[in-house]
Amino acid sequence: MVIAYAIRRVVWAVVLLVLVTVFTFILLHLIPGNPAIILAGLGAKKAQVRALYNSLGLNRPLPVQYFKYLLGLLHLNFGRSAVTGNPVTTDLGRYLPPTIELVVISFTIYVALAIPLGAWSARHQGRAAEAAVRIAAIVGSGMPVFWLGALFQELFFARLHWLPEGGQLAITASSPPDRTGFYLIDSALAGQWGVFGETVLHLILPVTTIVLAMLAVGLRSTRASVLQELRRPYVRTAQSKGVGSWRLMVVHVMKNALNPVVSVLGLQFGYLLGWIVLVETVFSWPGIGLYLYNSIQALDYAPIMA
Repeated sequence: MVIAYAIRRVVWAVVLLVLVTVFTFILLHLIPGNPAIILAGLGAKKAQVRALYNSLGLNRPLPVQYFKYLLGLLHLNFGRSAVTGNPVTTDLGRYLPPTIELVVISFTIYVALAIPLGAWSARHQGRAAEAAVRIAAIVGSGMPVFWLGALFQELFFARLHWLPEGGQLAITASSPPDRTGFYLIDSALAGQWGVFGETVLHLILPVTTIVLAMLAVGLRSTRASVLQELRRPYVRTAQSKGVGSWRLMVVHVMKNALNPVVSVLGLQFGYLLGWIVLVETVFSWPGIGLYLYNSIQALDYAPIMA
């Protein structure tokens, strides 16, 4: 039974993947515009545009283009970017580490704030401070992530001059030796603490934007789950036996309350991967989100499909 279930899931995953590639491929080719014109530049002649159009294989029938792409996909060949001139796998290897760095740090801070604040909110229900925290989280989550990021840039960069506007490093700063692709790790391994601190400064605004945009959901789900647990009979029994409030919350209540919260956090992680395109574009963060945005602007099919 287990093996049959696993086989069915794998088969449906493959079918879903193929359908996604078909839908994305057709959608991309329905977008008005000629990528050869964009890539050739404004001053290019028609003959140059036509030659580039043919070299990209765009003159072939759409089914032929798709099956050629699918054949390459079976060999883990995602094609070549017409903008950078590199294989897409090479570009992804370059742009993926900054995105992972941003996502992991943002999600870790989000979880570290949402769960304790949600538990504290449930424990101090009805107090003014608790209401203020919930309202602030809801307001932050109600703002579009790109608008929130632009607001932080205006306040902390343009007006207060406290934090950098965007990017991963200052223009004048040198990148650390490329060992892992993660600037924080590479700069620490090289002992370049100035670069490490510069990277941390550039992370503050995008990370804060992501965390505030997500915080209300994690806080409310944790609060609701903890409140539900606090009403259960075992809590009153533990209190009657003299179990301390701290031990009761950490050992008993949170242990049971976290199950539904983890499911919500998993969904939030999926949403975060969607938001990362907007956040990286606003803050010029050199990850796959910005890579995707630039590829869409140039109608560079291979990176978008990848």
